[in-house]
Amino acid sequence: MRHTPEAIRQFLIDQPRSGHTVADFCEVRGLKVPTFYSWKRKYEQGIEPVDSGFFQIKPKRELVERSLRLPSGLQLEVVGLSVKEIAMLIVEIDRAHA
Repeated sequence: MRHTPEAIRQFLIDQPRSGHTVADFCEVRGLKVPTFYSWKRKYEQGIEPVDSGFFQIKPKRELVERSLRLPSGLQLEVVGLSVKEIAMLIVEIDRAHA
């Protein structure tokens, strides 16, 4: 059975709202899962995402300057990296100079 573009868009909107997996959603409606994903790739660009009630919070990144002196005598001037990123950088430098 062929579906109109409007019906396909409605399936794509209804699936996340249904709370069902794609497989369950398709089974109930007599759709094939590969067909659903094909439609999703083709039609989803113009569909507004479903509001899940959650917001993504991105921490504000401040520009921080740090100066580090390694035991090898190497001095680093680091700007804008988090503590975790600095630690990863130090490990990489340590590996390169080992």
